[in-house]
Amino acid sequence: MKKVGVIEGKEIFSFLLKNSKIEVELTNYGASVLSVKVPDKSGQMRDVVLGYKNIEDYIKSDKFLGATVGRSANRIQDGIAKIDDKIIQLSQNDGKNHIHGGFSGLNKKVWNFEKIEDGVKFSYLSPDGADGYPGNLQIEVSYRIENSALKINYRAKSDKDTIFNPTNHTYFNLDGEGDIYDQYIQINSDFYTENDENSLPNGKVCSVENTPMDFRKFKKIGDDIESDFEQIKFGKGFDNNWVVKDYDGKIKSVAKAYSPKTGINLEVLTDLPGVQFYSGNYLDREFESGNSIKIDKRCGFCLECQYFPNAFRHENFLKPILRSDDEFNKTIIYKFN
Repeated sequence: MKKVGVIEGKEIFSFLLKNSKIEVELTNYGASVLSVKVPDKSGQMRDVVLGYKNIEDYIKSDKFLGATVGRSANRIQDGIAKIDDKIIQLSQNDGKNHIHGGFSGLNKKVWNFEKIEDGVKFSYLSPDGADGYPGNLQIEVSYRIENSALKINYRAKSDKDTIFNPTNHTYFNLDGEGDIYDQYIQINSDFYTENDENSLPNGKVCSVENTPMDFRKFKKIGDDIESDFEQIKFGKGFDNNWVVKDYDGKIKSVAKAYSPKTGINLEVLTDLPGVQFYSGNYLDREFESGNSIKIDKRCGFCLECQYFPNAFRHENFLKPILRSDDEFNKTIIYKFN
């Protein structure tokens, strides 16, 4: 553990988790992943996630690198949610819509921390009314390493019925440098949720068959990323939610990626019903990575496990409602080999 900064009188630390197969650096600012190093096919350790040069850039940036996002990840149209018959107005920090928890989301908080076996547990009390969310919400995010995997567990309890849909927003680059066009993705899904021009799901669940959205077999990211397919044009690249196949609430493999250049493979497992594949279309060279290279468009991809975005507008989507007498308990695993 080492001190890396201070914001509003609160100390920010970094933490290193390490075994013979994986090295993970974390911070209590945003309960975030700073780096993940794994061996390539020649045995050289490579950092396979995007990270900024210093903690000040994480504070300034709006790109969510490595962060825990929420209370609710992704977009909610007009910032309007509904629990039973109660309309909830959330903050509108993305035009007239709500995204990734609002103006003061979890990614911009200094979390408490404690060491646990093989990892670190971060905790934060999100107060009633924060960005419009009801309830005092006690959140815990635990990071553990096991063999070659980074396991993330989310737990939360609220004193009022509320909305909770967190995810991890790490950007991966399995080459450890450059763009992601020649890296491969596979998504265990027959369907995706269709977006409108504002990247809001419109309620339609569409087959991937005979579309550029078909990743049932490994496909190079760059193959269709400039397609004139409407969904890709709306997102300026890939930026949709895919429906986890045969979802049953149990942990299962939902996506894979690999780099022919380095031989590094990534498998994503979760007990959440959706996964957002985002190809880093809005990265903009504003900040530098730890090796002093500008973090540019499409130099990282995200696989964000989640409840479907904009769920409150569509009866056919599961709602990320956390009842006051219940406990949220979900997991995301990033496994390397």
